[in-house]
Amino acid sequence: MHLRLKIFFQNSLTVARRYWSAARSHARTQPAGRLVALLALLFFAGAQPASAGPWSVTLYGGPATYVISSEVIQGNFNVNAGVIGVAADRRLAYLGWGWNLVGEGQFQVFAGKHSYPSVSLGLGLEFHDFPWEQRLPTALSVFMGPSYSVDPYQYYATNLWGSRKSLLNYVSIEVAVALPDSHRWDVALRTYHRSGAWGFYTLDADEATVIGAGVRYRF
Repeated sequence: MHLRLKIFFQNSLTVARRYWSAARSHARTQPAGRLVALLALLFFAGAQPASAGPWSVTLYGGPATYVISSEVIQGNFNVNAGVIGVAADRRLAYLGWGWNLVGEGQFQVFAGKHSYPSVSLGLGLEFHDFPWEQRLPTALSVFMGPSYSVDPYQYYATNLWGSRKSLLNYVSIEVAVALPDSHRWDVALRTYHRSGAWGFYTLDADEATVIGAGVRYRF
């Protein structure tokens, strides 16, 4: 499987270079070609050999609370459920100085007195150029985007701004540290917060916060 993935990404990189070369040549003769060159660069920026690891999948789990974020910050993390989640990430473009633009898709299952699934799609930034990068590869990522839940749980009463809104915003933070003598496996710590984003989605007190741990596989 690793050989097939490596061949696939190597072929993708070859094609990307050809398209980029053609687009750059076209840009010299026609103004519209500059836009084509820019789109080609953005689309293929993440197409790297398998050893560079543009893709990653994180499997994580941990406790969840439904109290609002201000209470969580004050240390009131009442465990209301457990969560199992999987996040698939892909580096879309290298921004320079150790930063990458990354796209993410997540799927979680909240289990407790009320069980329900949720899906999330987001964009984020990943930083990996830490001083100890050569000794202990580390990546810090932050993601944000829409999150949709099927049959979400209502924790607060309606007169306390409680609701069961399905579409909310999510913010996720991940710290991944490479396992010793491994080029693909990492230990990962991940937080997941789902809320109305101060009224952008809703003003209701419908939130969920997860603190989890798991493993990440890069390919």
